[in-house]
Amino acid sequence: MFSWYRQSALTVVHLADVSANVDADGLSSSEWFKRGWTLQELLAPATMLFFTNDWTLYRSSVVPNHKDDPVILRELEQASGIPSRHLRDFHPGMDDARSRLRWASGRRTTRPQDIAYSLFGIFNLHLPVLYSESVEDALGRLLAEIISQSGDTSLLDWVGEPSSFHSCFPASFTSYTSLPCLFSVQDGLALHMSALISQEISNALRHKLDSLLKSPRPHFINHNLTLPCIVHRLRTIQPVPTFESGRYVYVLEAVGLKPLKVALPAKLDGGLETRCVLIRPWNARLLSPYSESSVASEMLVRMLDEPFHALLLLGLPRSEYKRIASHSNIVAYPADLGAILNGEVMTLNVV
Repeated sequence: MFSWYRQSALTVVHLADVSANVDADGLSSSEWFKRGWTLQELLAPATMLFFTNDWTLYRSSVVPNHKDDPVILRELEQASGIPSRHLRDFHPGMDDARSRLRWASGRRTTRPQDIAYSLFGIFNLHLPVLYSESVEDALGRLLAEIISQSGDTSLLDWVGEPSSFHSCFPASFTSYTSLPCLFSVQDGLALHMSALISQEISNALRHKLDSLLKSPRPHFINHNLTLPCIVHRLRTIQPVPTFESGRYVYVLEAVGLKPLKVALPAKLDGGLETRCVLIRPWNARLLSPYSESSVASEMLVRMLDEPFHALLLLGLPRSEYKRIASHSNIVAYPADLGAILNGEVMTLNVV
């Protein structure tokens, strides 16, 4: 269906709930921007015209393409939450997959599974439509395919209930409503830090860099996620008193990280320090552009010195791990420059 809209010479949208004398935010209140399938109807066409309930042109705009009208384009951006550059020139695929999931997170469909199926064209995926499956399975198949083809671990950045399909996936698209965790460092930080790096640390950085570049791409097979990551083993788990029902707060101390607080939906059993780890999911493509560069180690320092969205995993038998969902993002901060090297580069099997 995406390609059908993509090849259209003109796509006409009749907004039955928008009047000709609509106020400034009229599009935001329209049901059209809350439905799942209309997301591809908005992104795929190059040329669109919007009409109000009495079939007059929206805003009386007579331009041949309402995506070229700056006033309407700004309203479309506000109503959909999609940057104007994508509205005007959208390319299907898996670039910035986390943002594309966010665009769909507030939409709904008559058949619950359709919220996942409506994104197949947006991600340029060809998967079977199986209405006999659950919503969690439909979403799980979509996320598994995106990770396997792109290696994009930003899909693991969510908060909410875990899916029965896989512990690293959410049960609902609404878990992607919030903005992803994005952190930045000051310009030139890596160059400044490089002056402080001893030869011993420099050699250790090069070894870690080689390990990261050689790590496999994240992929998903038979409900198992092969996940390259940097592992920070826990030293202590300290409960924090709280009076909120269904909320358990802990302070975690992990190797190489500053102590951090987490809020979990379930109580942790005692003695789990030796079985739990905090991890930084890794995608080798992050460093690929610098692999042959003299600044590769400096770029690694820049990346590893940033705070990051950590996943809390519980070790299981047969060298498997399971994600422990949290009530809020787990933001981890490296303790110091030397602590950057304390994380272990590993590839874990997560179920």
